[in-house]
Amino acid sequence: MGVPVEELAAERFDREAPIGVPHQGVLLEVGPVPILEIEELVPPAGDCWLVALDGIEDPQNLGAILRVAEGAGAKGALLPERRVAPLSPTVARASAGALEHLPVAQVTNLARSLEWLKARDFWVHAADPVEGRDLYDVPDRLLTGRLVLVLGAEGRGLRPGVRSAVDVFVRIPMAGVVESLNVASAAAVVLFEWARRAGLRERESEAGRA
Repeated sequence: MGVPVEELAAERFDREAPIGVPHQGVLLEVGPVPILEIEELVPPAGDCWLVALDGIEDPQNLGAILRVAEGAGAKGALLPERRVAPLSPTVARASAGALEHLPVAQVTNLARSLEWLKARDFWVHAADPVEGRDLYDVPDRLLTGRLVLVLGAEGRGLRPGVRSAVDVFVRIPMAGVVESLNVASAAAVVLFEWARRAGLRERESEAGRA
């Protein structure tokens, strides 16, 4: 593939590798993750799912959310310039490679960006352990077309300005003593419910055409 290869002495690897990263005798030098503008993230027409993150400062959580989003079929992630973990090697490892495939845009003001998305036919959803309707009772009309799922930090939740931009709050029903899931697990439950509903609608549409 045209990538130049250089053999190094074993002691060089310990100096060249990032601190705390097990190199296993191989290092690959790459450029930074491309950061897009929000306009580049959103197609001019058609269905699109996005995730928007507010206050996710734990790199393991951020990477896990990106992994879930890419696996569920989201088309991109929206990150604020502040109050979010940097896109570090830790995030990349926690994402299991999803960071290399899921486009990421960074914005100065997340609340304003959500309003910008709403003006382009997006429904803004957010998970809340108390407020909102049961996730599994949300009508299909609210889960079609263009959707963005906003996720806030555990404990603090969404900032007031971001919260005011949300159209639909959903609650994940819990059957045990624990009252809520961590943010990455909640993202998985919500996004894969979206994917399940989309699959059902597609199969129903195919059956109607048969």
